Amino acid sequence: MRMMKLSIKPLSEDFIGRIAEPNTMVSRSLEKMMLIAIGLSTAVIVGVPVLMYAIDTINTTNQLQEAQLTAELIHNATRDVDTGISNSSTFTIWIPKGAVVSSVGNALTVSFAEVTESWTETYDHEISVDDPPFNPGDRLLYTVEVVMIGDVIHITFDAVPI
Repeated sequence: MRMMKLSIKPLSEDFIGRIAEPNTMVSRSLEKMMLIAIGLSTAVIVGVPVLMYAIDTINTTNQLQEAQLTAELIHNATRDVDTGISNSSTFTIWIPKGAVVSSVGNALTVSFAEVTESWTETYDHEISVDDPPFNPGDRLLYTVEVVMIGDVIHITFDAVPI
């Protein structure tokens, strides 16, 4: 009987590479998924506050524009009556929440608490503002009447039912 000599050859690198490749692929896939998860988490953690700030800024800008338009309309109507261009002026407008219309002597101030802004003008005639029934929590539709009675400009606000 003849004996066979067995020799153990070391494993080639090609063979090891073929065996180890799937494990390496799983590891690389897991690594990629973790990087994606970290990237998405970072985007959410940073992005959400930035997005909320942007939305808040846009809302404040819209409120400021609406408040400025309202103040301009009230002052323009008051100026027309003050200068004698017309004896009265009536218009309907949305009054933003937080609106305050007040007068002292011949100075008229339109201010808005929501945007902490106010517009004041002085006129030749004394101004009387009827206490407007503004609801500070809502944006409501009002008919505004500016009329000269005697030497006093009267400004009244009537809520329009919707």
